[in-house]
Amino acid sequence: MSTAADAIDALGVDDLCDRLCSGESQRSIAESLGIGIATLSRWIASEPERSARVREARIAAARTFDEMAEAELRTAADPFQLAKARELASHYRWKASKSNPREYGDKLEIDQKTTLTDLTEEQINARLARLINASGEAGAVGPA
Repeated sequence: MSTAADAIDALGVDDLCDRLCSGESQRSIAESLGIGIATLSRWIASEPERSARVREARIAAARTFDEMAEAELRTAADPFQLAKARELASHYRWKASKSNPREYGDKLEIDQKTTLTDLTEEQINARLARLINASGEAGAVGPA
């Protein structure tokens, strides 16, 4: 009698990563092994090296999703198939952006804040004067 762990161990991390890189979903892999997705997820997370390899495989899968999106669009033969292909391509691009946001994600937003060390003394004094004036306090701030 085979257990879920035996089924996953028989697959092995190399084959799991190959299947993920080819664009197969974790759910599909779990179903093919006759196990639940939670069981597969726990097996992946149980070893840091295994978890890291699967994470890298998911990142590499982004390119596969990109290629799948292009293939769907190229093979559409009529307006109905094209509409369906556009929806699938959009989904594949979304999957690619989640798998590898650095390469396939939307623009990266950086929250840049100016700190006092980035300002000159004159800029600091000007900001301080604006704050004092805005708060209703009297007095001007000038260079010390």
